[in-house]
Amino acid sequence: MPEFLLEVGCEELPASFVEKAYNDLRDALCKELTDLGVCEGGATACGTPRRLIVSFPNLKPRQEDSVKEQRGPSLQAAYDAAGEPTKALLGFCKSQGIEPSDLRKDEQYVWVTKHVSGLPTSELLESILPRIILGINFEKSMRWGASRARFARPIRWILAAYDGKALDFNVEGVHSALISCGHRFYAPDPFEAKSLSQLETELRNRFVEVSSESRKASILEQAKSISSGTPEITDDLLDENTFLTEWPTAILGSFPESYLELPEPVLVTAMAKHERMFPVRDSAGKLTNQFIFIRNSGEDETVRKGCEWVLGARFNDARFFYEQDQKLTLDDFLAKTEGVVFQAQLGSVRQRADRLANLAAKIAPLLNSDPLLARKAALYAKADLATGLVSELSSLQGVIGGQYAERGGFEPEVCDAIARQYTDLIDINSGAKFNALAVTLQVADCLDKLAGYLGLKLIPTGSSDPFGLRKAVTSLVWYGEAFFTEPFAQLIDLAFDEYSAQGHELDRAGATVALAEIFAGRYPVLWASSEIRRPFEAALFRGDLDAMTTPVEVGFRLQALEQFTDPSELQTIARPINLTNSAKSKGEKLGGLDDVTTSGLNSPEGVTLLEALTVSAPKVAEAALSCAPTDLADTLKSLLPAINAFFDKTMVMSDDPTERFHRLSLANAAAEQLLVAGDFTKLEG
Repeated sequence: MPEFLLEVGCEELPASFVEKAYNDLRDALCKELTDLGVCEGGATACGTPRRLIVSFPNLKPRQEDSVKEQRGPSLQAAYDAAGEPTKALLGFCKSQGIEPSDLRKDEQYVWVTKHVSGLPTSELLESILPRIILGINFEKSMRWGASRARFARPIRWILAAYDGKALDFNVEGVHSALISCGHRFYAPDPFEAKSLSQLETELRNRFVEVSSESRKASILEQAKSISSGTPEITDDLLDENTFLTEWPTAILGSFPESYLELPEPVLVTAMAKHERMFPVRDSAGKLTNQFIFIRNSGEDETVRKGCEWVLGARFNDARFFYEQDQKLTLDDFLAKTEGVVFQAQLGSVRQRADRLANLAAKIAPLLNSDPLLARKAALYAKADLATGLVSELSSLQGVIGGQYAERGGFEPEVCDAIARQYTDLIDINSGAKFNALAVTLQVADCLDKLAGYLGLKLIPTGSSDPFGLRKAVTSLVWYGEAFFTEPFAQLIDLAFDEYSAQGHELDRAGATVALAEIFAGRYPVLWASSEIRRPFEAALFRGDLDAMTTPVEVGFRLQALEQFTDPSELQTIARPINLTNSAKSKGEKLGGLDDVTTSGLNSPEGVTLLEALTVSAPKVAEAALSCAPTDLADTLKSLLPAINAFFDKTMVMSDDPTERFHRLSLANAAAEQLLVAGDFTKLEG
């Protein structure tokens, strides 16, 4: 079958945009062409900073013909009292290109059967491609020239071929053709290509490798071959260099050994994060004065000298700030944070340090960490925000604080907690040594941030979350699942108390509701890959505070709910829950299990249910306490026959006030035990 090839050429895209963009382009085309009935088989997508390429090796030449049933006006509107066609019917016939005699009728409407001829695939492509190309979503996009269209970078050429022939369309003045361009500096002249294999070959001849995997492999091979040591190549930095280059070339550079006196995190951050260079270590794992830079153009010696100059300047600035910082202690920096604003209405970073210290000390026992050390770590956690080195290299927040705490003779656990406060500690299987103080500090930081910003009604909306509140909730959910069992509502109250103690007036009630909504929204996202069906709405059913229970309890409920799949079981369970909810809404007086007597029930089936609930109550409590979902499900299922018999044979809403109270109280007692697993009325079935 004919091949379809598309290449969108543009100015250099940011590295983080490239892979997502060509995959999104492929997926959008796959969906559209499948819906149009011409897609057969898969598609290939690849790209570089200057081009997004998609190829469909097998597209049908045209759509198949189809039959379409088009409904017309109702019979009442189509014909008058004499049975003659109305203007509405004649207008419909004219729009369809038919005569009234071509219509057929059913009991309500007139219909026309139309035979639709399939369109050639080339025409379909020409009509959909402009919309799909401009429909690619980018984190940031721009306009250029007089265009009103938005794209990540200006589009410069479009190669579009189907069956070896050019497709004819344009996107904001850029006309499609069979023309592509090679490397911007090495081979910029245009050339012709009609298939993916031809395009790949011609581009490689012009210093462009379209396969990201090939570019990645080339970078790894070159980096290892030109260095006498071992390049420190992280996945993120490798990906970034892969999508920054079309023809990657590794060069080896060096810097004066005197800079090795700087803390290692400073050197690595300056090279890797700021200059996208790979640091080099010796056989003992010690950092050397070499680096590897991946260039996309230029001459080796020229680029090497430029890299060495830029890196030397950055190291020189860092050394100046580092030497200035050595004149002060962490206490001095802590005092200077009095002049650093955390948030205009929430005070300074120094005030926040006091809140964090008190909060960390309170939650430390919950995480099996030392309250005194937790207080100390939290008090000094943000002190490095006042250092010169962090002002120069902001990504080293925390790391520098840990280094300076170590220099000041702080306990090793405190230094480690400060250094790792911005590190993702969620992956408990990463092999890193668990530091309870580090988790305590991060939990305190999350709680303080959530209470403060939400208390000021700065609630995340849509995709906007400038203060990272959803991320804070995500961390709390994972830490709660792994390390502690206290409800989040209890913990967030501690954070609000610290703000109150400093005189900050916050909307505690509104913040609690907003926070519960964020929590409820995080569970389905975080556990989406689980094998459990996850009826989250049923598990998070008690309103604002319940969404802020612990992940352990949420998981327990979800697993218990999973064991109820029989629709008849769900129908039985819903009976006492629905009845008591209705009774409460009408103001009926309801008691609990202890308020029910056999004489008050005046129902043999009620007595049987009362006895069953009395036996099951401690079992339900024990299953909930020990988080045993199977035990809970088995206990609740044992109640179902008695519940059915009671509701089938007993008039719960008796006219006798005593009977009604006892029977409603019995139904309420049954509902309370069932609700330990979740709100079954939210489940389908």
